[in-house]
Amino acid sequence: MGNRALVIVIVVAGALACAESVPSSAGAGGATGTAGVTGAAGTTGAGGTTGGAGTTGAAGTTATTGAAGTIGAAGTLGAAGTTGAGGTAGGGGTTGAAGTTGRGGASGAGGLGAAAGASAAAGRGGEGGRSTGGAGGTVAGVPATFKIFDQIPQFGMYATSNPSNYTPPTGVLMWNYGSFFVAKLSATQQAQIGSDLSARITYHAQCDNYDRLASVFFLLEPKGQAPKTTDPRIELVRFITPFSDYNRGALATHVYPNADIATYATTLADQSRDVWIGIGGGSNPYDGDPCTNAGVAPEFRAIGYKFSLELVSSKPLAGGPATTLTGIYYVPATTIPVTATLDNPGGSVTGHVTVIVSGHGSAAGGDEYRYTQDTVTVNGTQVGAFSTMINCASFASFSPDGNQGIFQNNTGGNPRNWCPGALVPSHTYPVTLTAGANRVSLGISPSDVPSGSYYSTSINFSSP
Repeated sequence: MGNRALVIVIVVAGALACAESVPSSAGAGGATGTAGVTGAAGTTGAGGTTGGAGTTGAAGTTATTGAAGTIGAAGTLGAAGTTGAGGTAGGGGTTGAAGTTGRGGASGAGGLGAAAGASAAAGRGGEGGRSTGGAGGTVAGVPATFKIFDQIPQFGMYATSNPSNYTPPTGVLMWNYGSFFVAKLSATQQAQIGSDLSARITYHAQCDNYDRLASVFFLLEPKGQAPKTTDPRIELVRFITPFSDYNRGALATHVYPNADIATYATTLADQSRDVWIGIGGGSNPYDGDPCTNAGVAPEFRAIGYKFSLELVSSKPLAGGPATTLTGIYYVPATTIPVTATLDNPGGSVTGHVTVIVSGHGSAAGGDEYRYTQDTVTVNGTQVGAFSTMINCASFASFSPDGNQGIFQNNTGGNPRNWCPGALVPSHTYPVTLTAGANRVSLGISPSDVPSGSYYSTSINFSSP
């Protein structure tokens, strides 16, 4: 690793929602909605498990006092972007609690519900504020696997108060009434981040057996400053929960394939700033779910499912400066093309633009019942193209409570662009940004957006 890294982030605060794999008559969520970000001081922040390894220097403290001694001053946090209308269309709570009828339908996919309902403090907006990191906080270490969250619960996305009888683990911040959590990476953990960084997500089923949309993200803060729900964030991974419940034996636990987040490795390893990792989206335990009349304790009944998160690395991280910019974060776009501005305050910089997009909405042949041909254009030049077609067949076994029609004929008459129990693909392309404003455009074909549908979109830039 190098000992100097510049981290620049331009972010739009946004909110997550839930994906209901149900027909329009009983989707477990509303049309669209948003959730605020989570906040957390990491449960793994204390000490780190491998920081004291002899190979990394003197008992782990070298990771913070060695190369980190030359860390430049942390930059000031830019003003948070103008928040948009969070959760305006998310009031689908009662519809989401559709019980067994919610899982009917041929291809079973309802729209996104409102994550955290009225508590979507982060909102949505245009280009967000800018935060600038200091120089050279990356410390050479030994790549390893470490856990950030261990079975962190997901409470109701429509809740209006904090869950009773629950206290987050030490150092973890709970946001949006228990639908989001964040944890700060310790210096030891940052020194364990390698160049092949990936995220490993585990789902632990409980009461809510619907497919919901969730996300892993990060926030950058000045040293010693706790994050707020309105602070900028960058989406790392988007994923959908399977149809399952706590009675399903081995299928009550689902480990997702490792998600490649190597483009952000240098930024996350930079110790000139505090890095907070978040996860969440909320759940929706409903009347008629597997815990109804099951004799379980109220505390158990209140939790839809739980998430665990590990970061995995095996290769050393090279040094060098890092730049991270965000044009839009989780915007529910209803107009095509989807556009964003990457505001580069420095000189020309080469890196990668990354797009995460998923279509939602079940009414009138909505966006979740189609796949599209997409193009990515930067400053008028096409830099990449991809199809959102996905075959869900291999994920059917992870959803024992789901309508199996969802997982069939997805490349034919039953098209899909995301699957229950799967990661939502991200798409990354090399690009060189000029100084100043760089316009990014995501073209989507077919370009019509039926009423009640939208394309949830995040667009980021990272270098190296």
